[in-house]
Order: sequence, then structure tokens, then C-alpha cells
Amino acid sequence: MSTSLEDLEDLSAVVLVPTEAFRLVLEAADPSLKNELKDAFDEPDNQTVVLVPVPEDDAELEEFLKPHKKAIAEKEISHWIEDKSRWPKINADVFEEWFEIRFHSIVLAVGEAE
Repeated sequence: MSTSLEDLEDLSAVVLVPTEAFRLVLEAADPSLKNELKDAFDEPDNQTVVLVPVPEDDAELEEFLKPHKKAIAEKEISHWIEDKSRWPKINADVFEEWFEIRFHSIVLAVGEAE
């Protein structure tokens, strides 16, 4: 089945680039990760992409992301540390410290809906 124009949905993408602060938090929570973290954080493809509705402007993007920042930060921590008792305190404010945000205004979703 070929894709038609009507099948393509416009989305945007927020790329989370982990910062040195995030690496240090992970390392403090689990020192055994030190070498693995260094290698992983040196790789440019070690970035999470979050698909979001197309915002009108930066303010709308920020308003959309605001209620999701804590959950996204928790998800990122969970990729590295399963034991929640070892997690650092997580709130929306640390999101800004832990991730640089890169925005891609147009992402096309191609594929069949389930």
C-alpha cells in the first residue's frame, strides 16, 4: 500500500540532548555506570526524540512540555537505573539542567495506523 498526502500527519519533535549535569547525576546514583555513561554520552545518537503536536511558537511548545517534564525525566533515568530508591529527586526544574532541547518543526509520521 502506498502512502498518500492524507496519510501523513504533521508533528514536531523535541530532541533531548543529555547534559553533563545529567551524566553526573546518573553516575552519583550508580558509580558502576561511569565508563558506560562516558561512552554513551559521547555518541551523538544517544538522544531521545519526543514527538509533539506542532506548536505555534516557543511559548506554546513550553506550555505543552511543562506538565510532561517530570515524567520524561523519570523515563530517562529509568533507562539507566531501574531501582527507584537510587534515583535523585526529580522535578520539572531539573529537566532544564539535565537536557538541552533541540526542536524540529516538521516530522512526518509515515506508516499504517493500527
